[in-house]
Amino acid sequence: MSKEKIKAYIYTRVSTAMQVDGYSLEAQKTKIKAFALYNEYEIAGEYEDAGKSGKSIEGRFAFNQMMEDIKSGKDSISYVLVFKLSRFARNAADVLSTLQVMQDFGVNLICVEDGIDSSKDAGKLMISVLSAVAEIERENIRVQTMEGRIQKAKDGKWNGGFAPYGYKLENGNLIINEEEAEAIRIIFDRYFNTTMGANGISKYLERQGIKKIARHNGKNPYFDPSYIRRIIANPVYNGKIAYGRRRTEKVHGTRNDYHLVNQDEYILVNGKQDAIITDSLWEAAQNKLKSQAKKYEHSYKGNEEYTHLLSGILRCPICDGPLYGNRYRKKKKRWLKI
Repeated sequence: MSKEKIKAYIYTRVSTAMQVDGYSLEAQKTKIKAFALYNEYEIAGEYEDAGKSGKSIEGRFAFNQMMEDIKSGKDSISYVLVFKLSRFARNAADVLSTLQVMQDFGVNLICVEDGIDSSKDAGKLMISVLSAVAEIERENIRVQTMEGRIQKAKDGKWNGGFAPYGYKLENGNLIINEEEAEAIRIIFDRYFNTTMGANGISKYLERQGIKKIARHNGKNPYFDPSYIRRIIANPVYNGKIAYGRRRTEKVHGTRNDYHLVNQDEYILVNGKQDAIITDSLWEAAQNKLKSQAKKYEHSYKGNEEYTHLLSGILRCPICDGPLYGNRYRKKKKRWLKI
């Protein structure tokens, strides 16, 4: 009678940044499968997260699907095989909590390259140590990457990612895309030279049949108001490079929740790219932005707060801008007695 093989899952991952370890998904799989073949393990499932950071298990679809399959017991596996512990996770808390859940369902972790088996006496101790090291490495990589981006910004160079609308990338440099840039000029012109706000400009562009040119990073054909506001506030159109305008910060009291926070101080230098908007028009548009930021402050605040339920819902029939309510208290007349 042939001995029943031990079943295992394979998990592989590469990060969103360059693969520091130098191992692609296929290279990881080749090493893991060779290990499984040597030990006569049966591969019951393969899970792969491409372009996913190891800082958290959240947002990793394949990883979380694997954990659900482990909990359901559908394949009766004994091991999860990974190339290195850093491919499993780079967050020590995630590693240990996830491993505990796996072991609750009778599943252990084997890190092929690290030579670690969590079913062995020393295995979990080694995982605790290496997961802490992996987390430190991740932080070092983040700091080094950040320093490189800061220096690139100081040199007036584009920091990577998709080119802003109105520009195209050529050899890493921003070049004006005239087909898109015309819409940018219209937006700034309408914003400063008319009473239109972002909502009015959005409607104006739609009426004029001016639509966004389809890109791989955006399918919405219309210039919606929030997108127009971002365009007006983006210094790149004035030939500048800004870095650090928003920073990702951890939500207080959470482990892996982050949000973007606007920064008062950030790097702003002359960029290598040509400006689409002139200095005078840019300054005028920014001044209008600042004045509008104060436009809807309450004109009166007494001991009571009044809520205007239709604020932002009712809209101007001319410019389609949102209407806001303010309370006005009429002063009492003082009569002079004779």
